[in-house]
Amino acid sequence: MPVLVIARLTLFEAVRRRLVLAVILLTPLVVCTTGWGFAKLSDLKGANGVPLSASELTLNYAIFVVLIAFMFSVVLAIGSVFLAAPSVASDLESGLALAMFPRPIRRGSIILGKWLGLCTLIAVYASATTLIELVTIEVATGYVPPHPVYAVLFIVWQSLVMLTLALAASTRLAPMTCGVIMVVLFGATWIVGIAQTIGSSFNNDSIVTAGTVVSLILPTDGLWRGAIYNLEPAVLRAAGLRVDPLGVSGPPTTAFLAWSVCWIIAVLACGVWSLNRRDL
Repeated sequence: MPVLVIARLTLFEAVRRRLVLAVILLTPLVVCTTGWGFAKLSDLKGANGVPLSASELTLNYAIFVVLIAFMFSVVLAIGSVFLAAPSVASDLESGLALAMFPRPIRRGSIILGKWLGLCTLIAVYASATTLIELVTIEVATGYVPPHPVYAVLFIVWQSLVMLTLALAASTRLAPMTCGVIMVVLFGATWIVGIAQTIGSSFNNDSIVTAGTVVSLILPTDGLWRGAIYNLEPAVLRAAGLRVDPLGVSGPPTTAFLAWSVCWIIAVLACGVWSLNRRDL
């Protein structure tokens, strides 16, 4: 099938550009550094010099796991953007598309193949890296978050949202322009999510409604909240830490998750439609 061929070529292109080699070299460095940091957390003492209790250590472990997940989710989402932004635009600018499109390959197959290849790369990398990180943390501290598999799914899901939007936008925008716009949108959505949390705390319906609308337009922040919920143990919520990016009051609703799936499908369809009507 043309889609699978394009997906395989997309993966080969990532390897050729040494992207895979770069993450293979950098990931162990990050994992070792965080593992060493978690090992040192067990040596922390209180203000009176008394070692922290088991519950206090668990609270610290939980907070730092969420912080690391937040850092990883941002890196993965932005990395997805800059993977997808030049995916179609570079072929159009270089003239490579002129050689591809006259062949008996539908333009939609090119979009779907590139999307599938990049999704596979992101999912495999995120799953492998998270597994190694969590095993390292468990060896160093004995701590394991409540639902790590679900948390990884939400983090990957968030990245696929950004990848899909950047891929669709790359049919009309130059790579650098597309990448910058996507990063700004991602950051703005996260800021609005914080504002929504604050508005909810003060019972400000206008801010809450605005945050809900933005989360429907670009569902990245809502998906990140799903990752937080599955990483937080009961002790963290009991401590009253409900301020972004460390706390949420509940998981995303089933309706929101269904909307997020439909959102990806709709934006991908828009990308196919846009490329089909693009003049070369």
